[in-house]
Amino acid sequence: MGKNNRQRRAAKRRERGRSSGPAGRGPTVRIGEREVAEMFVFEAAEAAAHGDADRTDLALRGLVELGRSAGRSSLPATAMTACLVEVLRSVWEGGWQPTDVPRVAVKRCSRAVADLAAQIITAEARTSAGAGVAVPEAWAVQLEQVADDRAPAWEDPEVLRTGAALLGVLTHLPVVPNLMPPPSAWGRGSPRPERVPETVDGPMLAKVRALLAKAESTDFEEEAGALTAKAQELMARHAIDHAMVSGGDRDATPCGRRLGVEDPYALGKANLLAAAARSNRCRTVWSAHLGFSTVFGFPADLDVVEVLYTSLLVQATRAMTAAGSVRDGAGRSRTRSFRQSFLIGFSRRIGERLEQATVAATEEAGTVHGHALLPVLAGRVAAVEGAVAAAFPEMDQANPRVSNASGWIAGRAAADMAHLGPEQQLLPGIAV
Repeated sequence: MGKNNRQRRAAKRRERGRSSGPAGRGPTVRIGEREVAEMFVFEAAEAAAHGDADRTDLALRGLVELGRSAGRSSLPATAMTACLVEVLRSVWEGGWQPTDVPRVAVKRCSRAVADLAAQIITAEARTSAGAGVAVPEAWAVQLEQVADDRAPAWEDPEVLRTGAALLGVLTHLPVVPNLMPPPSAWGRGSPRPERVPETVDGPMLAKVRALLAKAESTDFEEEAGALTAKAQELMARHAIDHAMVSGGDRDATPCGRRLGVEDPYALGKANLLAAAARSNRCRTVWSAHLGFSTVFGFPADLDVVEVLYTSLLVQATRAMTAAGSVRDGAGRSRTRSFRQSFLIGFSRRIGERLEQATVAATEEAGTVHGHALLPVLAGRVAAVEGAVAAAFPEMDQANPRVSNASGWIAGRAAADMAHLGPEQQLLPGIAV
């Protein structure tokens, strides 16, 4: 939300306080304490957004003093909460979702700002998701992930500063593609919609995640390989069953899902996610300045991509950190460039391995399902590409540069050792 929205909000406040003045003198504007308090809040937020700590503190002192002079010590808390909730609701209209906000708050400010964001989101949800409101399941899941029932201690000056910082972040967020209906579009009087049938079965996915978690935590390569292979077997079996049930459903449409791509080495991580996505007929768009990638695909494929990316990232990180710090001949640290290049090299090699497995799996599936398989897969790929183009009509193509050759080579070598299971992939040609 930008300058125009703030101006419109201020105009509405002036209109609420407007009344007829004495004859011949025109209207008189009367602004109440609440409106003045909110002006202080937004002044502090704007100053915080521009890094002006002195102006932020001046506005917040004015807010606190206003509450004292009015005999309303709760006024600062009331005004700050109201402003945050108001702007948060406009952020939902701009395409943002519950887990997006704390993530961008960490990237642009701090963990404390992200924690406060979770508290405000939780409080706002109590009114948006009231009785009789049909909350989309995906939104409800995100609310559970960020839930924080603590009430902000607004009487603490530091918490007030944190509130101003959060409001500064929210008021300057850009509009992003709307991947699911915002709260204003939720219907009333109907139960929460059931999970979309195309998504991967929850209990099976939970079992796969448990197996991968064990594989990632063990120090024994043989055990890790066996656990990962079992996970792959379960996902492949489910993918085949799923293809038999819904592979030719022409009413199915692709959707988008945002996954966090955090610093450090976000470029390498974004490339790893893209490799996992491409192998499963999905596509990614990385929003580097916002801390996430948007993955487009069909729901079941998105579930697989998320699980695969999470596991491969753990394996890549373990191999990368095992290399330790790196210095050049002059003793200067090259650890950062080495690790960034390591992840890019790992991503490229993993992508090659997954692509080979995709071709093999598709050919094998064709012998079972005949000529009907390839048109279904091609149609889904085209639908995904169309969804990306519709959401991001103007998009730059990234071609990451490798600045550390040894990191690139080490990353590719580690990718050759990564556990992908006996079939080497999740049978992406089947999981439709």
